[in-house]
Amino acid sequence: MLTENRIFLFKHQVAYILLVSLISIILGGCSTATVAKEVWGRAEAKEVDVNSKIPGRVLTLMVKEGDHVTKGQILARIDSRDIAAKANEAQAAIKAVAAQVSQASTATSLQSQTAEATVDAAQAQLSKAASDLTLAETDYKRFKKLVESGSVSRQLYDTYNARYEAAQAGYALAETNVTKAQAGLLQVSMSKDTEETALRRMQQSQAALQFVEVALDETEIKAPFDGLITAKYVEEGAMVSIGMPIVAIQDSVDNWINVKVKETELDKYQVGQTVQLQGRDSAVKVQGTITDISKKAEFATYRSTNERDDNDIITFNVKIQVNSDILRPGMRFKLIDGGK
Repeated sequence: MLTENRIFLFKHQVAYILLVSLISIILGGCSTATVAKEVWGRAEAKEVDVNSKIPGRVLTLMVKEGDHVTKGQILARIDSRDIAAKANEAQAAIKAVAAQVSQASTATSLQSQTAEATVDAAQAQLSKAASDLTLAETDYKRFKKLVESGSVSRQLYDTYNARYEAAQAGYALAETNVTKAQAGLLQVSMSKDTEETALRRMQQSQAALQFVEVALDETEIKAPFDGLITAKYVEEGAMVSIGMPIVAIQDSVDNWINVKVKETELDKYQVGQTVQLQGRDSAVKVQGTITDISKKAEFATYRSTNERDDNDIITFNVKIQVNSDILRPGMRFKLIDGGK
């Protein structure tokens, strides 16, 4: 009898355990099916490192972490004495070359005027010599025939013959003078080449000065936009190299929230859509616009819990531009309104 009671009690206990397990499974399934998972995201903001474009020593650092700065505000100064000396050297070189250009230009102008006048005079002489030669040749031929016929004396013929020979010599000399005058024009051309060379040297010197002036301007490190100094990487007196960061600046009104949306819910969101978000502090609420939905998935954010019937679910990043001074990078927000 005692054994039968124990068997009966054992059966009731097993039935009770099975019933409780079944109820737990049913309730757990219902809870899983009815409770929606919240979509949370993290706030981010535009932040850049302000770097040095030149090497040198930091003479003054004019900001500290937490300072608000405006675009163009001087944040730090690099020692500019070496660069300033190079600028003075470049300016002196420009003045020296400019003087050479001026001298070459004056010399070219004078040579050009002289050479052109000389060519004009030589051409005029050649023209006169050609006329004289033509006349002398005509007289010579005429008197040659007359002397052969005995109409004029030999002495008179010799006179016109001498004039003809003198005209020939005069024409040859005029041609030589024209050639020399034209050679003078070649000298002018060489002077112009010298002047152009000096001009190119001056342009090179001016370009070098502009390069130095840009470097001199870069000794003043300026804020690229309005923002907040979030980090200071160097101290006054430190040596910095090209590209070394000086401070970090954050734009307080260019910020956004990145949320991860499951692929099964992605169709609820569209670019340009306005959504509402709430911070961990329920009193903190912001509104934003979806500006980008990532084309590249983040695989298996939600892992499968049922190996037979379920699959891993991937998510896509949704960027919500907020541009609110309430946001601080790292703050957590959840979507409370906006999904279709």
